[in-house]
Amino acid sequence: SPSSSTPFCPPFPNNTQLQTYLTSISPPRELICPITQELLKDPVIATDGHTYERHSLITWFEGMGRTRSPVTNSLLENTSVEHLVTNLAVASMASVHREKLGGMLMDICEGIVAVVKERGRDYDEDGVGVRVEGLLDAGADPNGRG
Repeated sequence: SPSSSTPFCPPFPNNTQLQTYLTSISPPRELICPITQELLKDPVIATDGHTYERHSLITWFEGMGRTRSPVTNSLLENTSVEHLVTNLAVASMASVHREKLGGMLMDICEGIVAVVKERGRDYDEDGVGVRVEGLLDAGADPNGRG
C-alpha cells in the first residue's frame, strides 16, 4: 500500500521519462490497425495479407468503394467482406495486451483508493492522470474483459 512519504504515481520528472512510460505501454505495431491506428479488437486478414479492424476494412471497401490495399495501395483481387477471415492469433495477442493494461489501470485505481483512505481526503496527483490517460489511449480494457 502506498505510504504518505512516497507519492503514489509521482509526476514524471521530465518529458523523456513520460515518453519512456508511454512507449512501454504502447501496443506492438503488429496489433495496431493500419487504418484506425488503434489497438485491434476484431482483426481480419484481407487478401493483401495484412490485418485490419473488421469494421474499418468493411467501411474501406463498402462505405468508400475502395478496391486497393490500405497498406500497399495494390489493387486487391477480392474485396468481398464475406471472404474476410478473423486473425485469431492477433486477436489473442491484442486481448492479452488489453488485459495487461487493464490490470495496470486497476492497480492505479486501487492505489488511489488506498491513498484516499489513508489521507482522508481527495487525492489528485499529476502522475495519476497521465498514467491513466496513457493506459486508456494504449487500449487498456477498464472492464478487464480483454
